[in-house]
Amino acid sequence: MIGWLSGTIREIDPTGIVVLETGGVGYEITMSLQTLVKMKPGERAELSIHTHVREDQITLFGFANAAERTMFRKLTTVSGIGARMALNLMSGMAADELVTAIEQADDLAIARTPGIGKKTAQRLILELQGKLDAGSGGAAPAVGNNQQAEVRSALINLGYKPAQLDAALKQVKPADFETMFRAALKVLG
Repeated sequence: MIGWLSGTIREIDPTGIVVLETGGVGYEITMSLQTLVKMKPGERAELSIHTHVREDQITLFGFANAAERTMFRKLTTVSGIGARMALNLMSGMAADELVTAIEQADDLAIARTPGIGKKTAQRLILELQGKLDAGSGGAAPAVGNNQQAEVRSALINLGYKPAQLDAALKQVKPADFETMFRAALKVLG
């Protein structure tokens, strides 16, 4: 199994696939949008890899670090959550935001992810609450960041790109959800 790859990014597909050249071989690696926005063609990258083997295919899933990979693996242990759905969850929320949502039993925040319903979000919370720690995706963010996570999630649901949101949210002062949401919309123009 492949557990780690280092190389040059040759191609980026907006659907979440990167071709990473390592030793003259191009590996297609599927990754979350959270990780994908950090990638640029021609740059070097080091990725923690989860090798997913099925009867008909082998898929490489790439993560910015081992903690993200561990979070992905924990998500796939939940009944009804496969590799693609786990990656969807990690695309919709940063790993530390997802840990916070699970620990605080915030099924509404989790259910905002496309393809995740309220029942699946509740099952995720039931099976993982209390089992996640800093090693499985990051420590829970400070309470002030919770509003930022909510605003970010709402704006992603409106179709804004994660890279745009990160830049905009850096310019928004911490406040209640509505104030931060309006301020972010102003910055996004």
